[in-house]
Parts: sequence; C-alpha cells; structure tokens
Amino acid sequence: MQRVANTPLRYALILFAWLTFHPSVFAQDPVVIAVVTDGPLYQLQDVEQTFRRELTELIGDEFALEFKPLVAEWSASSVSAALETAYADASVDLVLVLGIAANQLTVSRPRFPKPTFLPMVFNPEIVGAPSQDNSSGQQNLNYLADQIPIDQDLAAYQRVSPFSNAVLVSDNVIIESLPNAPATVRNAASGVDISFLGHDGTDHDLFSRIPDGTEAVLLGGLPRLPADRFDDFLEQLAVNGIRSFSLVSEAEVERGALASYTTLTDFRRLARRNALNMQAVLLGERAQDQPISFEGKRKLTINVRTARRIGLSPRFDVLSEAELVDSEPDSTGPLLTLERVAEIALAQNLGLAADELELDLGAQDVLSARSSLLPQLSVSGSATARRDLDLTRGPGSAERSRAGALTLSQLVYSDAALSGYQQQKFLQEGREASVDASRLDQVFNATSAFLQALRADNQLAIQQENLNLSQTNLELARDRVRIGSASNADVYRWEANLAAARSNVLAARAQSQQARESINQLLNQPINQPLRLQPPPKDAPFVMSADEFDALIDNPRRYNWFVEFSIEEGLKRSPELRQIKAQLDAIDRDVVSKRREFWLPQFSVQAQYLDSLGASGRGSGSAIDTVNDWNVSLNASLPLFAGNARKAALNRSQILRRQVDLTWQATAERLEQSIRATLHSAQSSYINIELSQLGANASRKNLELVSEAYKQGSLSILDLLDAQNQSLQADLNANNAVHNFLIDIMNLQRFTARFDFLLDPQDREAAKRTLLQYIESRAGESRAPTGGQP
Repeated sequence: MQRVANTPLRYALILFAWLTFHPSVFAQDPVVIAVVTDGPLYQLQDVEQTFRRELTELIGDEFALEFKPLVAEWSASSVSAALETAYADASVDLVLVLGIAANQLTVSRPRFPKPTFLPMVFNPEIVGAPSQDNSSGQQNLNYLADQIPIDQDLAAYQRVSPFSNAVLVSDNVIIESLPNAPATVRNAASGVDISFLGHDGTDHDLFSRIPDGTEAVLLGGLPRLPADRFDDFLEQLAVNGIRSFSLVSEAEVERGALASYTTLTDFRRLARRNALNMQAVLLGERAQDQPISFEGKRKLTINVRTARRIGLSPRFDVLSEAELVDSEPDSTGPLLTLERVAEIALAQNLGLAADELELDLGAQDVLSARSSLLPQLSVSGSATARRDLDLTRGPGSAERSRAGALTLSQLVYSDAALSGYQQQKFLQEGREASVDASRLDQVFNATSAFLQALRADNQLAIQQENLNLSQTNLELARDRVRIGSASNADVYRWEANLAAARSNVLAARAQSQQARESINQLLNQPINQPLRLQPPPKDAPFVMSADEFDALIDNPRRYNWFVEFSIEEGLKRSPELRQIKAQLDAIDRDVVSKRREFWLPQFSVQAQYLDSLGASGRGSGSAIDTVNDWNVSLNASLPLFAGNARKAALNRSQILRRQVDLTWQATAERLEQSIRATLHSAQSSYINIELSQLGANASRKNLELVSEAYKQGSLSILDLLDAQNQSLQADLNANNAVHNFLIDIMNLQRFTARFDFLLDPQDREAAKRTLLQYIESRAGESRAPTGGQP
C-alpha cells in the first residue's frame, strides 16, 4: 500500500524536475533577438544568414527564436539610433550586431542595457574595446575579436605579385568606424605607398577614381556596391592590368579578384562561436563572462584565370600552397574528348602522314613492276656525215644521210616479270597493313596520353587537397601548442609534412603539364596549346554497356569465352599478321618463279618500221637512200647455265620463306599472349575500381575520426600523420584504378585492331551482336550433352 501511495508523489517530483531543468517549457514566448546592421545590404546577406542559421541550429528546440531586423542608414548616428531602439524595445531580449561598421562603432559604448553581441570586432586595441582575462568585463557585452594581421596580408600579396603602391577601397562608414586604421595600414605596409578611397553608396563608378599608375587595389569591404557593379569593377581592374586583393574573403576571388588571404570559413567559425556565447547567456550565464578571443585561419587563395589575364605568373611555391580558383590550365583551349583526340591524331599526326607517304611510294613500285608487262614503244633517229669521201662511191654511202625507226616490243610471257609485278602487289598489301598498324598505334598513343593527362590532373587535385589538409593540421598543431596540449615537436613534424606535400604538388603539376604537351605533340599542335579535357565514363570505349561488361568479367566461363573471342578477332584483324602474310605470299610467288626459270623460256615479240629519211652530198641519189622497211620478230630465250646462281637464289627464297613463316607464328603467339595479359590486367583494374573507391572512402572516414581525436588530444600526431598518408594513398589508388582500366582497354583494342568507340552506331551494334552471339553459342555448346561415358 505504501508503494501505491507514493506513486503519485514520485510522478509529481519527476514532472517538477522536468519542468525545472527543461528550458523550453518556459519558452512559451519566443526569445526576441534584435539584429542591427549597417544599412540595406547588397553583398552581406549571406553573412547575416550564416549567423542566424548557426544560432538556430545550435539552439534547436531549447528556445523559440524570433529575429527583429534593425537596419541603420550607413552612418554612426543611425547605428546608435538603431541600438537605442533595440534597448528601448521591451520585447527584445538580446541584441546581435552584424554590421561591420556597427561592430567597431558599438564596442566602445559606455553601457549596454541588454546582452549585446558583437562578433566582428577588428583589432580591439584600435577601437578601444574593453578586455579582461579573455572576456569583455563590461556588463552585458560580448564581442569576438580577430587581430587582423594586415602586415601578413600584405606580405602574402607581395609574394603573389610585388607592388610598390596600392589603393585600399572600402565603404566610407567602415573607414569612419576605424579612425586609426589608415595609420595602422600604412605602418604595416613597409615600402608600399597606400592611399584610401571611400565608397559613399551612390557613386558606383569606382574605377574612374583609381589614380593613374596604381599597381594594386585592396578590397576592404564594399557592402553598398551592387553585385553587378562590383563585378564590373573587378573586370575593369583586370583589363587594365591592376592587381586586386580582397581583405574580405576568397568569395571575392571566386568572382574575379586576384587573391585573398582570408576565408569565408572564418565567418562560419565566427558564427558558431557567437552562437555558443549567445546560448550560454540564454542558459543563464553572463554575457561579460563569455570568451572574446578568436583567431582567423589565414589561407592564400589565387584566381589563376585573373592572373593570366593581367599577365602574372606566380611562383610555383606560391601556387603550391594556395587554394587555386579557375586553375584548370586548359580552360581556354579546345574541348577534347576520347573520340576527338583519336580523330585529330588520325588527321594530323606527322608520323602517320610520313607512313602514308610510304604507301604512296609503294604504289609507284607496283606501277613500275607492271610497266614491264605492257607494250614498249620507242622511236629513234640518226644523222650521218662522212669525212672520207672515197667511202661515198658505193650505193647507200651518201656523204650525208638521215634515218628513223619506230620499234614496238611486247613480252608475250615472262614469268620473272609477272612474278615481280605480283610480288609488288603483295608487298603493297603489306605496306597497307603497316599503315593500318601505324593508325592503330597513333590512336592508342593519343588516347593513352589523353587518359594519362586526366590521371595527372586528378593526382594534382589530390596532392593539392593533401597540401591543404597539411596546412590545416599545421594550424591545428600551433593552436594546441598555444593552449599547452602539445609541444613544438608537433609543429615541426607538420612543417616537414607540409614541405613534402608542396614538393608533391610541384611534381604532380609538372606531370600534368608534361602529359598535356605530349597530347599536343601527338596531335601536331603547338606544344603549349591549352587544352580542355573531358573525362570519359568508364564504359565509353566499349560496344557493350557497363552491365554487359560486368557479366563478362564476373563470370569465369564467360570471361574465358570473351578472352577466346578477343584472341580470334585479334588474330583475324591484326595488321602485323596481315603484313607478314603479304610477305609470305610474295615469297611464295618468288619461289614459283625461280623454279620455272629452269625450264620455262621467256617469250617476246618485236616489230620495227625503218625509214631512210634522205641523203645529200656526194654518193646520194641511189635507191637505197630512200628505202622504207619493217620487220617482225618472235623471240624466245632460256638460260642454260648461270653458274648455279639460279639454284642459290631458289634456296635463299625457300629459306627466307621458312624464316618469315616462323616470324608469323611467333607474332601470332606474342599477340595472343598480349591479348590474354591485357585482358587479365583489365579484369583486375576493373574490379579494383570499386575496391579502391571503397578503400578511399573508408580512409577518409578514418581520417575524419583520427583528426577529431587529435583535436581532442586523445591521439598523437603519428596517428594523424599515418591516417592522412593512408587517405592520400587510397585516393591516388582510386584515381589510378579508373585510368589504368581505361588504358588497359585502349591497349586491348589496339591488340585486337579495332577501337570500338570510333565505330559508327550501326557497326557498334553489329560488333556487339557478334560478341554476344559468340558467347551464347559457347554457352549452348557447354549445355549440350556430350554423349559417351561420363
């Protein structure tokens, strides 16, 4: 009975405790947060939304939040008025100041009637911000202060491109909110003459106010400049060769500024830190006790396209450590696909053009050999003058005489001449096969270079990402040293790792450039021609779909049949074997001809017409001087003995025939082995695509876990280094697997003498049908009963 009696009391106590410790029960009315901004925003809406989103996501269901915007009018007085309005509004619980100028103008106020949060205070010493043991110490005030290292920013920009004078362009209200900023900037700008240009929110033609001879423009925040006018401003700077550096974030670099040393990540981190401080106050803590320190994570970002436009080429070490925007080296070149590369190689390669001229030369050899079988017609003439007049006394011995002859000859039958012609025809077939082999080689070389360039590009991206991660981890190690959770040994290890990562990036960039130059050389284009490369899907080279290829690769029997089919097709189409076969045919004909020389005569016919064209001088006038005559002769010749030369020539041809036949067999065996080896390699690399991708995903997840544990101090630097290296290698392996497979397929199709991706749709369908019919026929044979004893 006692337990039953106490049950309601127990439930009442539980309900009381839940009501007491669950703040959302009391949050029937929303928490109203006044959001004060400098004025109507053109370019800072995303930043404001970031702060709101971080706070809303962090608070979750603990409190209902309501934001009340209070927009100033781009002046100190309007900012002050907006704050007084927030403080006077009884419904407002907290004040969040998000205007850049408003933060600087507000932080030095003497009193804050309500909890006030200023997350974007720059250089608190300059603006007179109160400070006490990493807190403001000022009732109801919390701010986040980032010591803007303007000297570091300028040093970073000088590394990108040195300059001796610059103009810092910013909104007037921002400049007015930081009265000591000009002196601070000039003191930090050692050796650089810096002037200031304000934007009043109405005169948007800023470029016309840039002084002549300006080398660089520092973008210090232009929230009232419309987005399209800001883009126009960046465009005008680039067209006129003026360097533009953003002091705001890399978002402006993505829009066309040359470089920045600050990142949007800082705004997100600021927003999260501010949200934590506001949450603490909502849970009952005091605003003046919340931390105020915040250190931005500087990172150099460079717009490579802008650098090219203004004729700049930053050093390799600068590029290797920077985040690159529009860095694709081929962004302005022609678009190349796998098919297009093959087509250009066939049309423009110099080596292939030379081989095709060899084919033309061979055609002339065929014509030359055939000419001996055709009629031969010749004309001849003579003129005679005699010095010894005594010889002119006889008839037909005139002092001066002329004569002409027209001769027609025709081989009736000559096995040697016929054999020579037929051998040249066979050899020309061999030359055609040789050119076909050259065409296949050029397609393979060009497509392999194309795929290797894609692989090199991806490796560069992976190495760059690893470099960025090393930079992040170095900053993390420095943070841990500052708070005493790690020693300088961690910093030194990450500095060494960072140096190695930069070296890897430089090597990867060199490989990428070499691969692109190799493509240009194979395509007979200027070696430095920019290129845009479009990666092919992994089933692009096939006549089959990916699923159909999977079925061939995964099933051992079907895979073996596919190997056999590929060997049969390769042997049937091989230009190398066709070339040797043509050589064998020519030798066989030569052997037949040499055997016939022992017993078969050569027959020819000749007809000639003679005409005595006239005579003059002493002894002329006889009938013989005007004779016309013709003759026809049939000739047959058979050498009876040539000192064993004919027998030696026959023996030589027979030995050569056996030698070439062995060469054919060796080539066929080598081709079969190459097809088998390439298919085995393709099978392995194809399966490895999925496996390596799984490994890369797992390694990245492991790296995330280890990184978080390292931040918390539960794992050592060696664990993080090992995880990062493992993730890097896994990403490289995954990248290599895809491109190794595609290169294996290019190699296979070279050996089988047909590149499927170059076939027209009808031929592709026919080739696919032939393969599938072969596989099905083999499957039918395996299912048919064999008979006999089991």
